[in-house]
This record gives sequence, structure tokens and C-alpha cells, in this order.
Amino acid sequence: MEDGKMGSLYLYPNGVYNENRKFDKQVSEYQFKDEDNVEVIASLYVDDNGNLLELDIWKTDFNPLINIPYKLE
Repeated sequence: MEDGKMGSLYLYPNGVYNENRKFDKQVSEYQFKDEDNVEVIASLYVDDNGNLLELDIWKTDFNPLINIPYKLE
């Protein structure tokens, strides 16, 4: 996604691109700190059919994400 290099992804179940999918709800959220100690929020969304739609990663100072930690605490 065009997100300022923060790491957000569109998700396509079974590799099928469907432009007509509609957002339904957020199903999960996780917060962590980037290597520069800035808070990052990662949210997972599904479409109106319950399929994964988007992983939105948002660095709270709007700068590019440095690293997604391998091991989250």
C-alpha cells in the first residue's frame, strides 16, 4: 500500500484480487515500539464476507517503519 513505508498490506484470500470488497470491521490490534522508540499500531481488518482485507500498520509520528520486531512481547 502507499502508506509512507509504514508496512501496511492489502490482503487477498486465495490470491484473488477483488476490487469490490467492502470494509466490515477491525478484528485485532497490537501496539509496539519501533527501534526509535516511537509507538506503532498494527490493526487487522476483514471485509463484509469475513475474509482478511488489510493489515494496517501506522507509526504514530508518520515516519517510515524501521523494523517489525521478530519477537513481540
